[in-house]
Amino acid sequence: MNVSANIELSARRLFPDKRLEEAVLSLLLERAQKNLIKYQTLARGYQEKYKTTFENFREEVMSSEPAFEKEQDYFDWELAMTGIADMKEEIARLRGDIQER
Repeated sequence: MNVSANIELSARRLFPDKRLEEAVLSLLLERAQKNLIKYQTLARGYQEKYKTTFENFREEVMSSEPAFEKEQDYFDWELAMTGIADMKEEIARLRGDIQER
């Protein structure tokens, strides 16, 4: 049995009420939602650590010469913020695709 046939068989078993395309969209939406939670958790951790918003933290970092750890936290926090925006956009797009079906 080839990979495509296995995927279709699994999709039918796991999502009996959906076509293959709908099952894939559901799985992609689930992954995007998990990624959003991951990025939000990371961002929340930095917000709690520094007791400030990302915007305020960015201004502080950009107007100084921060220690290595603080600079690394800035890059990681920025990555999390970008990830949040990207995942929200992806979730909206996927939900739109699902609603069109």
